[in-house]
Amino acid sequence: MFKKFQPIASSLAPNYTIWDVLIALKYLLPWNWGKLQDGKNSRKLERKFCEYMDSRWAISFDSGRSGLYAILKCLGIKDYDEVILQAFTTVALSNVIQWCGATPVYADIDEKTYNMDPDKIEEKITGKTKAIIVQHTFGNPAQMDEIMEIAKKHNLFIIEDCAHSLGAKHKGKQVGTFGDAAFFSFGRDKVISSVSGGMVATADQELGKKIKEFRDQMPYPKRSLIARQLLHPIITFKALKLYYFFNIGKIIMYLSGKFGIITKAYSKEEKINRKPDNFPAKMPNALARIALHQIKLIDKFNSHRIGIAKLYEEKLAKNENIILPKSTQESKNIFLWYTILVQNKKEFIAKAKKHHIILGDWFPQAVGPIEVDLEKAGYKKGSCPIAEKVSLQCVNLPTHHGIDRKDVEKVIKTLNC
Repeated sequence: MFKKFQPIASSLAPNYTIWDVLIALKYLLPWNWGKLQDGKNSRKLERKFCEYMDSRWAISFDSGRSGLYAILKCLGIKDYDEVILQAFTTVALSNVIQWCGATPVYADIDEKTYNMDPDKIEEKITGKTKAIIVQHTFGNPAQMDEIMEIAKKHNLFIIEDCAHSLGAKHKGKQVGTFGDAAFFSFGRDKVISSVSGGMVATADQELGKKIKEFRDQMPYPKRSLIARQLLHPIITFKALKLYYFFNIGKIIMYLSGKFGIITKAYSKEEKINRKPDNFPAKMPNALARIALHQIKLIDKFNSHRIGIAKLYEEKLAKNENIILPKSTQESKNIFLWYTILVQNKKEFIAKAKKHHIILGDWFPQAVGPIEVDLEKAGYKKGSCPIAEKVSLQCVNLPTHHGIDRKDVEKVIKTLNC
């Protein structure tokens, strides 16, 4: 009934199901407030994650950012050290590196895969370099063999950024199992979503023990923050169904964000390189319960994404105004989004919006989101020209479980006309 009022959107928290809404409602009941923070769900989630990843250690956090912070600290990253990461990324990574006292050093990307170009890494290595963060962008596995060889040659740690890529594989092996450690995100637009949340995985017994001990010293997020996060699936699930019904849903989402009823993906502090008061933190019990439901759906969600991506590839192949993404034959790309390159990005997105199609823009500059001061993020304009070019041309097409073949046909028809 409500389908006609919903936008076809790349993001807007697309993963929530009615069960996630019911779980959130349950924990918002007054007699369950005592279970918002501590409980058994986080430990259950860690066990399930270990099983899925076939990993020795899985340690939960309130976000992927907190997980990365713990990894860097436990690897001994400190003042004046340097950590290489790719451009065409989020400020969340550079912030965490700087909050450890280290310096982010950006390497350029491969225009076809949106991942770090292995040929651009060694020129960034100095005597201060201690680690490389390898991002599997949009679920497309990076060239791990080449990068691992470089890391071994220079005695560097490898940290895998799997925020986009839970379930992706390289040569039959799960991403997140190649390096010294990996971090995952369960944010609102990720592979699975519990509003906020994250996980660190490692096969290194000593490192895993250190990270767990480090995490155990962290506080939980405040109950008031957890309550706002639980409101997110409740409000967005309903608002999306009424989005274009006299714009009621759109207004609800705008006002909920403006007045702080629900949380945003990036805090004001993060955008200006300031560490929030609630960082880092443990995974709260209530959000872990949502993640426990979603973790059962990883393979189902990803199979759907891959199928939708194949439709885009088939139907857009002849469009000379669009450049399609590439994956290596030995990789399983799970297509968090289907990301294309176009010359007239703003016009492209605006045209789609007229047809109630909201396409993604991740990110419109080399280190996003757009409000980020690149200088504070440690990025020098012109240093990674491919990343800067891609950020001005990339458009994300939706692949999530709420998109069906009819939606894809509408998107394709709009893009091809």
